[in-house]
Amino acid sequence: MGALAILPAPHAAHADTDTDRELLELYYEPHDLTVTSATRSPRPLSRSAENITVITAEQIEAMNAHTLADVLAIVPGVQVAGNTAPGAPTLTEFAGATTRFVQIQIDGVPIDNQIDSYAIPGMVPVQIIDRVEVLKGPASSSWGSSLGGIVNVITKEPALHSPFSGAASFSGGENGTRDGRGELSGTVGSLGYYLSGGNLQSNGFHPFNATENNNAYAKLRWDLADRGSLRLTFNSLETRPQVGLITFADFSERINHRILQSTLSLDYALTDRLSFNALIKGTRLDSTTIDNTISTGERFATVTNDEKTSGGVALLTWRQGLHTLTGGAEFDHGQIETNLDYPLFLFNQKVDATNDKWGFFLNDTIAWDRLTITPAVRYDITSHSGDFFSPSIGATLGITDKTLLRAYAARGYNLPTLSPSFATRDSGWTVQAGLETTDIPFLWLKGTWFRNEFKEQGDEVVRTLREGFEVETRTAPLYNTWLTAGYVFTDAKDLKTDEKLPGVARHTWDLGLHYDDRTFRGALTGAYRWWNTPSSWAAEYKDFIWDINLAWRFFKRNNTEAELFATGHNLFDGQQYHLDIFKNPSRWFEGGLRIKW
Repeated sequence: MGALAILPAPHAAHADTDTDRELLELYYEPHDLTVTSATRSPRPLSRSAENITVITAEQIEAMNAHTLADVLAIVPGVQVAGNTAPGAPTLTEFAGATTRFVQIQIDGVPIDNQIDSYAIPGMVPVQIIDRVEVLKGPASSSWGSSLGGIVNVITKEPALHSPFSGAASFSGGENGTRDGRGELSGTVGSLGYYLSGGNLQSNGFHPFNATENNNAYAKLRWDLADRGSLRLTFNSLETRPQVGLITFADFSERINHRILQSTLSLDYALTDRLSFNALIKGTRLDSTTIDNTISTGERFATVTNDEKTSGGVALLTWRQGLHTLTGGAEFDHGQIETNLDYPLFLFNQKVDATNDKWGFFLNDTIAWDRLTITPAVRYDITSHSGDFFSPSIGATLGITDKTLLRAYAARGYNLPTLSPSFATRDSGWTVQAGLETTDIPFLWLKGTWFRNEFKEQGDEVVRTLREGFEVETRTAPLYNTWLTAGYVFTDAKDLKTDEKLPGVARHTWDLGLHYDDRTFRGALTGAYRWWNTPSSWAAEYKDFIWDINLAWRFFKRNNTEAELFATGHNLFDGQQYHLDIFKNPSRWFEGGLRIKW
């Protein structure tokens, strides 16, 4: 869902009127009314010019989702391809912006690898997520390398009012699919903790497409009186999928991909108007990919990749009058060791590379009455790919108490493959304009027009254009029932040849019928993607894919509740895939039990 744009009262940039808040709460919980992805500091959604979608933990739970890939699949304008089993590696695109242009991060730390800027959202478990912020379009003025957009996973905080609380769930389904999770959380004195762990596995829904994921997450928070907090996080993610490309080749690929991350952060109020934030971060990523011939079992490729990244960021946020000014500096040191071994071709190569990256950024939110202006700049210095300047400018204007206009322009870039032989960046501009309103009775409506012009590097420079519009709508609840809908049109083409770009979803539809009376809840959702593909891809995308999610909260007493849930996937056995090696699963079912205390 998008950010409902109801303006704060005049002369109060961070407050809402009672009437506005009542209307807002038809669609969002109060804590979801600010985002951090645009500026790296909290900003009201009603003052954000960027096209941002927020998905909350409550929405994720209602989906009975397993991983971040499942969550992204419901966002209008986002395509998730290759989801052959829960937790499988996928391709994630934003209105035609390819996977490597989209930065995915947890607690402000990217999970994209450096060798080819690829992230696996299917290895991120949903139980750690408090909310996901999806910013579509270049976000380089705040985050550096992010030409297509940002997926910002904000993790759960320790429970404040209990020394011991938690949750556990288990689900099982067809083809050996099972997902077990557990959480513990609480606060004792000034110390809060949040611990989570889980295992997800499936035999897959096609031959040679099994998956298994393991995860563990820990957060400790120390409150510094009324001035701020100190946080320490540890995150371990592991995925072991198999990709059997049997539709066009006698080929199977096994992957073992592991990520270890840790952060130490400080949030501190220096004065009533000035706050300081600092983060020290470290990531270790290693993966092994083995390719075999299925019929003979003969190995023909082994690729190992070991990456280390360390760094930090410090920023100040100053609030004075009309201004909320955020500025800071960021440093990252990246190192990779990659071995490419192709014994059948007698080819072996080792790649060692490093990249030091400095980033300096400054942005402002100038809020005056119904008008907000949001200028931002960032300058990045890299040892591998040179320097880059990323400006952006946005504005929001409330033309009524319930209708908001948005406009945004930004320049962005993407770092290339971290290899000595490839040091040219992708870059581009976006221009966006939109409207968001609740002036129509019982209806929230958001529309956005976008134009993304990119210069993409490969064997030769290719200039591409992705232009279109998206529309999202949701009705107010009536008898605990509401409707959702989203449509996105994307015209993607090569500007030199005027040919359409293959594999881009030209039309996407997302429909939903929802019910929730706090005891029973359910959702019937449909998704359709019309990809522009050549015949050689053997794609199939004539069908809507319909899912149903059901839940019954059969026990609720004091702070304890228990819920049974079930999901039916692809109810009408439809086919929707852009490449025949990534055929979507046919109809299948799963169910489970969720307990909270």
